[in-house]
Amino acid sequence: MAVELEKYKGQSSRYVCPKCGRSRCFTKYIDTETNQYIDNSVGICNHRNSCGYHLPPKAFFDMNPEKIRAEYKVDNFFDAHRVKEIIPIKSIPKEHILKLLGQDSKFLTFLKSKFPKDVVRKAIFDYFIGGFGDGKVVFNQIDSLGRIRSAKLMLYDEKTGKRFRNAENEYNENGTRNSFSPPVEWLHTSLKKDGLLDKDFKLTQCLFGEHLINKYPDKKIIVVESEKTAIVMSCIMPQYIFMATGGLGGLNSQRIYPIKDAEIMVYPDYGQYEYWKQKAYMINLELGSNIVVSHAYEDLARLQDLDMGSDIADYFLENIENLESKNKDIETQKENTKTKKEFAQTKS
Repeated sequence: MAVELEKYKGQSSRYVCPKCGRSRCFTKYIDTETNQYIDNSVGICNHRNSCGYHLPPKAFFDMNPEKIRAEYKVDNFFDAHRVKEIIPIKSIPKEHILKLLGQDSKFLTFLKSKFPKDVVRKAIFDYFIGGFGDGKVVFNQIDSLGRIRSAKLMLYDEKTGKRFRNAENEYNENGTRNSFSPPVEWLHTSLKKDGLLDKDFKLTQCLFGEHLINKYPDKKIIVVESEKTAIVMSCIMPQYIFMATGGLGGLNSQRIYPIKDAEIMVYPDYGQYEYWKQKAYMINLELGSNIVVSHAYEDLARLQDLDMGSDIADYFLENIENLESKNKDIETQKENTKTKKEFAQTKS
């Protein structure tokens, strides 16, 4: 079951609060798999200070276990009509991504330059990493039920691992900007243009890596912002499941719901700690989850004067490079010492 607060569609989508009795201020929860309200009492009042009523689905089902997975009643024709307007979760047929799996990309070239082949191979299989034309990497969004929500197509620099946000020669000589490909493309958009997917397909995103809770049920979960960071960190710390929100605004109750009962640690990008801390607080209140927002990278980045917007993968990758450089220096020193000894022996 996946639930979310009903999206605002005007005053008719807001109800009388069961506590304070005020009208048009109560938002109900909806089961997105059945497109029905859970119960008239399950929701949140907009008047958080003067009323503060909030009955999340978890609390409701704890009090009414017999209603789990029950058919929820829709009170009248107008409610039924409005609920039908909510788009159910749709998925992309598997054949569209199977041909992309294992295809090379500039991102994989970068990953192979940093980690052993077997580590990269495991990451490819775990996250179903694919490749697209022009060196783009394919980040598939697969939920815990195996549904392929869609896939992001992104281009990375094979040497630095940084995203190509603009095309080469972005500006003309006169300073005007050339046209360039968007930094993020979506597979479902491409398939719709080619007539391979229904035109009414609408994307409902999930956490990147959500499907891994079935493969590694005993591992703790760490949530980061970008897909690249999740993959890189999974290569460095394989004892955890790394998932990604896919963007700053992607930390929300809808995406957290499938993992709400797990141990979840969140690592925001540098500068976003307070924002994600507030978001996590609201999600915990809504779902009964226990998201812990780590301040460790924020402190580390501030102490080391790192770039705003950097993340834990940037830090670890830089330290891997420094370690490799130090190891090379040590090996060079050993070779020089060995050569000097051999030369001294030949002279004697």
